[in-house]
Amino acid sequence: MRFQNKTVAITGGNSGIGLETAIAFKDQGANVAIFGRNAETLAAAQQAHGFLTIQGDVTNRADLDAFFATTKEQFGKVDVVFSNAGIAEFLPFEAADAAHLDRTLDINVKGVFHTVQAALAVINDPASIILTTSVANVSGDPNMSVYAASKAAVSTFARTLSTELLPKGIRVNSICPGPTDTPIFDKMGMDAETTVATKEFIKTRMPVGRMGTAADIAHAVLFLASDESAFIVGSEITADGGFINCAVA
Repeated sequence: MRFQNKTVAITGGNSGIGLETAIAFKDQGANVAIFGRNAETLAAAQQAHGFLTIQGDVTNRADLDAFFATTKEQFGKVDVVFSNAGIAEFLPFEAADAAHLDRTLDINVKGVFHTVQAALAVINDPASIILTTSVANVSGDPNMSVYAASKAAVSTFARTLSTELLPKGIRVNSICPGPTDTPIFDKMGMDAETTVATKEFIKTRMPVGRMGTAADIAHAVLFLASDESAFIVGSEITADGGFINCAVA
C-alpha cells in the first residue's frame, strides 16, 4: 500500500472531497487525522472509518495548533497535509457585502495560511502539502468574484510556498477541482428543486457529460501526495472533466 505507516492530516475532512480523500488514504494504509467544524459529521466519520477526529475552525489558529499537536502525539510526524477546508458562497458583486468578503477570505485564504503555518511544527522531511483551489480561478463565472479571488490566492500560495519550503523537503502543490457533486451544494442556500436544476445545467457545460465526484478529486490528491509525483512542485493539477480547456460537443 502506497501510504503504509504514513501520517495524513486533512482539514475539511468530514465531508465531500475531504472525507472521500481521507477514506482513500486510509485504504492505502495511512494513519489519517481529520479536522472540521461539525461535531456530528466528525463523529460519523470516526465511527465508520476509525479516523482520528478533531473539531475546530481553520479561522482559529489555536484550534489548528491543537489539531497538529494531537496528530503528532497519536501518530508521529505528519507526512501529508491536505488543506481542503473552505466555503463556497456566491453573490452578485453589488450584493457582496463586507461580511461576505470577510467570511470567505477568513476561511478560504487565512485558513489555508494558518493551516500550513501550524503544520510546519510537526511536518516530516520529506513531506507533501496539497491545497484546494478551484476552476473559478480562471472561469470568470458571474456571482463568484469573492470566491474566485480567494481561490486564486490559494493558487499563488502553492507556488510561493514551494520556493520557501522545498529546502525543508516539503513539496507544495494544488488540486483544482471542476464542478463536483458534493454536499457543498446543500450549503448554498438553494431549495432542493433549484439545487437539482443547477446540477443539471452544470452537466450541460461539462465535456465529459457529468459532474465530478469526490472520488475523482481524491485520486488526484493521492497522486500529488505520493512519491510518484516527486518531480512535481509548485504545480496545480486541474481535475475538471474538460470544463476549462475543452469545448462542449
